[in-house]
Amino acid sequence: MMERFFGERIEVKRDEMSPDPVSFKWRGKVHDVWEILDVRVDIGFGGLPPRSRKWYTRRHRRYYVVRDSEGDVFEIYLDYADREKQTWWLVKRWEEKKGSKGLIYP
Repeated sequence: MMERFFGERIEVKRDEMSPDPVSFKWRGKVHDVWEILDVRVDIGFGGLPPRSRKWYTRRHRRYYVVRDSEGDVFEIYLDYADREKQTWWLVKRWEEKKGSKGLIYP
């Protein structure tokens, strides 16, 4: 399986009753979320040096590892630091290698 990093902004349709993604649009193609494999919240400081770590410099991200209806696995996240301008990002994509027996999330 091959992992590729992207770091691109995406459009996401969310579940009405939760923050979970139902589908996302990336490079003009809609990917239906078939399964959520993992969820984690990041409220850390990233790579900031200790002197710059204040409560207002924390990250506010909710990461999802999802499998789409075609079997590809993606890591996406919701950046909710600015509640008025929440943004979604595609971080990684795992692709099945030719000749392999299915896709296994690492």
